[in-house]
Amino acid sequence: MKISSYVTIVMLVLAGSLGMTGVFAQTSAPITVTTNQPTYSDGDQMVISGTVSAQLNVPISIVVRDPSNNIVLIGQVSVNPNNAYSTTVTAGGDLWTAVGTYEVDVTYGSKTNIAKTTFQFIGSTLTTPITIEGQIYNATYKIVNGKVLGIIPDTSSKSLTMRIQPTGNGTILITLPRSLIDAKDNGQDVHYMVKEDGISTTFNETRTDPVGRTLAIPFVSGTNQITIIGTQIVPEFSALAILILAIAMMSTIFYFRFKSTMIS
Repeated sequence: MKISSYVTIVMLVLAGSLGMTGVFAQTSAPITVTTNQPTYSDGDQMVISGTVSAQLNVPISIVVRDPSNNIVLIGQVSVNPNNAYSTTVTAGGDLWTAVGTYEVDVTYGSKTNIAKTTFQFIGSTLTTPITIEGQIYNATYKIVNGKVLGIIPDTSSKSLTMRIQPTGNGTILITLPRSLIDAKDNGQDVHYMVKEDGISTTFNETRTDPVGRTLAIPFVSGTNQITIIGTQIVPEFSALAILILAIAMMSTIFYFRFKSTMIS
């Protein structure tokens, strides 16, 4: 009878221990998180995904915070049978008022079972029409901590000047169509010259293709304008255009000389 009681007590203790071990294992199941891109603009689709080490039969909580730690998005997602999860959200909206580093926090089972990752939010992609002699060209840009007031072309200096209104130190990422402005030497791409309020500044060229070139130009608070200088800007006169212009000028001179002879 005593042995039976002892066995019962031992079994109960073991069962309790196993139960407690199971609880601790469940609430501490590791979780990972990642985003499909490092940088997003307003309206971009962002995929948040990751894995867990065990099934807890509860949803994963997702919180996205802005650079000031304000919550801009809250959601939940279920874990797949293969211990993975994935959800798609739209970056941007009324709460996404700041540009900079955003944080994604995912929690699974307990507040201590959490994983984090970050991404950059750079606001909206905007298009500014640039008109040169009646022809419209579009330059697309994204600006961090500022606003573009306008882009003014200067065909004589082969340059574009962006008038900006900064809200702090920032960056502008602008894509320039080659049909609008380019920088070449003997048919090969060379660097543009960039000036910030008339003073040469550094920049990075982040993308180059046959259609356009993309520049990342940092600026400081208080900057009024950024000027991009190339080696050619529309309209560039071709040899045929120059010949036509020369013929037109000669015809005009001949006409006035003939008219003067007839009058005399």
